[in-house]
Amino acid sequence: MKGSSLAEERVRRPPGVTLALVAVALLYGVRPLLEAALFHRLDATADEALIPGGITISVWTSVEGAVGGVMLILCALTWIGRPPRIRWALIGAMIALTAVNLFRIIQAWGTTPDPVFGGQVQSALRNVLLCQFPLMVLVPLYVVWYLNRAPARAFFRQASERKTRHATTPAPRADGASEGPTPR
Repeated sequence: MKGSSLAEERVRRPPGVTLALVAVALLYGVRPLLEAALFHRLDATADEALIPGGITISVWTSVEGAVGGVMLILCALTWIGRPPRIRWALIGAMIALTAVNLFRIIQAWGTTPDPVFGGQVQSALRNVLLCQFPLMVLVPLYVVWYLNRAPARAFFRQASERKTRHATTPAPRADGASEGPTPR
């Protein structure tokens, strides 16, 4: 009886949370790591090439790779649901990265490729940034909207309630008797 009541109380992870986390992991975790690998490869072949915005590839590669790794860790912690406020950390980091990426997109929009320093590379990177614009708008809107809906809040709340319930529930006695009042 007691085990079945715990199963009924359990709130499963909503499919929308899974979709949101996969989108964030791909767009803000895996994509920057792939971009960093590409930039590292470009840096190995052309030391003087610049990405749009005038930052050297080596500086941007290390920053982007670190941020991609942090986002993947945040996605994993949000997937688990603990600590319960991890969704706010994920949303905050995602919005900050969105602002940086939108700045890069706007900057790429207004910058003409320099034919002397990496003209074809800059042109290709500019087009990649411009193609990311719809995703940089739609994914954050969906994630913020869904992670603040009632099913997602219930999933994150249950993780903290389960943790506090286990901390406050007395351990069973060896003789099988309960320590609390007996029901009548």
